[in-house]
Amino acid sequence: MQLGFLTDGRVEDVTFAAREGFDCLELALFGDTALFENSRDLRQALGDEDIDLPAVSLFGQNYFHEDRAEAKKLADRLQRVTDLAAELGAGLLVFGTGSTPPGETDADRVQAAVEHFGPAIADAQARGLQVAFYNCHWENVIDRPSAWDLALPRLPGVGVKFDPSHPVQAGRDWKAELLAAGPHLRHAHAKDVLNVGGKFISDPNPGLGDIRWEEFFGILYHVGFDGAVCIEPHSPIYTGERRYAFLELSHHYLRRFFA
Repeated sequence: MQLGFLTDGRVEDVTFAAREGFDCLELALFGDTALFENSRDLRQALGDEDIDLPAVSLFGQNYFHEDRAEAKKLADRLQRVTDLAAELGAGLLVFGTGSTPPGETDADRVQAAVEHFGPAIADAQARGLQVAFYNCHWENVIDRPSAWDLALPRLPGVGVKFDPSHPVQAGRDWKAELLAAGPHLRHAHAKDVLNVGGKFISDPNPGLGDIRWEEFFGILYHVGFDGAVCIEPHSPIYTGERRYAFLELSHHYLRRFFA
């Protein structure tokens, strides 16, 4: 397995990753990026520092937007992210389906998403990319075992990016869902959840919340996962001025689970 963290493509993140002994980075996007126009500096830094880029992810896009112009804009953005992932040599493209595929039932909406994304997935795969759906419900209907069971048999080679914090926040069993994801698991995020008195407080970096990371890695080993686990800084304290300090903390904490 590899250990890394999410980046928006800053070269200084590559330098920090190499200095601190991380193995990889995941390029995480939420909209357009200057990298669409020029990714040369990032590519050179990754090569110079010998840091892998196993995945490029695009989050929070509703491809079924009721405004056709907006829906086309989002589809074009996904295509540009696919192009960027191939250009950077990433092995995996991660995205969601959008939250409003047409249909009366969950099964209908999953089926609509499967049909809609068939061409985009085929294009990515033809370019040497694997594809995975993230397991968050944010602009996504293929987010849990019941949806994976419906969708993935119809999409050969497509898998799952798993983050245990999402089922925890939804009140579901993250361990059962990670085990169910096992045969389809392509990538993983490490983000914690801190609850106090049954009330959600924050999404801290791993090791500072309620998730038992020894169990997380125990399941990863059990299912034979050998990909990348990337720390996802999320709440403001972990994405602000002390971002690198907290990444160092979680790096040291999680590295003990790497055999």
